[in-house]
Amino acid sequence: MAINEDDLELDEKSETDEKPAKSKKMIFIIAGVVVLTLSVGAGLYFGGVFGGGDDTQAEVSEDGVANKDDGEKAVEEELASEAIYHKFKPAFVVNFEDKGKLRYLQIDLSVSTKKPSIIDELVKHEPVIRNNLVLLYSSKTADELKSLEGKEKIRQQTREEIQKIMQENVGNPGIDEVYFTGFVVQ
Repeated sequence: MAINEDDLELDEKSETDEKPAKSKKMIFIIAGVVVLTLSVGAGLYFGGVFGGGDDTQAEVSEDGVANKDDGEKAVEEELASEAIYHKFKPAFVVNFEDKGKLRYLQIDLSVSTKKPSIIDELVKHEPVIRNNLVLLYSSKTADELKSLEGKEKIRQQTREEIQKIMQENVGNPGIDEVYFTGFVVQ
């Protein structure tokens, strides 16, 4: 069987026709990957993952406190429907005297609020809060600490003390409730 020159020419043409088709496919695939990558990157950037997103800045008043714009207030109000908890660490440990004996009280304390910004303010003013609560707890007697009514009264006094401090420093009582998550008297 003899090879015809015409057959060879057809085969050569078909190979050259396939190469441009493959290179066009590769260009479309690469372009698609680049567009997809840019789309994902832009979405993450404008979504705030890479520091993009809302370019608005809070105005700073004369006393150095940042004022929130309407967008931030709306977001905070939207989040305000769920309670946010803050646990004071370490636990409060105080000693008190009971009928001539030295006794100890340990309280694990958490508070709830519906405003996320209050948590930052609680942390900022925690030294004052801890000081006032240590003084409050160390003034109690064993009889006050034993009964359920006494514990409830101390919990109410704790809430009022924290709200007073927050009102004085932030202009808002801030917290909604106080929870004793641990209460040990020795």
